[in-house]
Amino acid sequence: MTTPLTNYDLPAWETLPAMPIYMDQLLALVNQQLTALALPLVTKTMVNSYVKQHFFSRPTGRRYTRNHVVAVLIVSLLKTDFKLETISRAILAIRESREIEVRYQQFRLALAATLAQRAVPRATDQLGQAIQFAAQTVGAHLLTTRALS
Repeated sequence: MTTPLTNYDLPAWETLPAMPIYMDQLLALVNQQLTALALPLVTKTMVNSYVKQHFFSRPTGRRYTRNHVVAVLIVSLLKTDFKLETISRAILAIRESREIEVRYQQFRLALAATLAQRAVPRATDQLGQAIQFAAQTVGAHLLTTRALS
């Protein structure tokens, strides 16, 4: 059974694993979120492909960090509505900003507000606004899909 969208919220940054985790743990964490939204699950092959496409760095010793978890989760959400080239540009901009936690929080809050059909307070910077628009797009897609099913 899927989660009511009005109650859905991505995990807070602080609740994501602080210690590196293995691939199976990463998949379990991400797929739990995707299942709640009735989205396709992520596989090992997909994660390896994301590494090859430079969406994020290679794991160290086959262990993935919190940043990896966030990247896989966000790519999985965005790819329902955006081309991989667009996602790649967004990920690169976020990495260059060196504010992964802040940018994840912006996405998380904008997605939750959109799903709850509340207004999203506008970010003041261009990257923040782009992140919010992307989250709103994903949220609107999910709401539309649910309304039509």
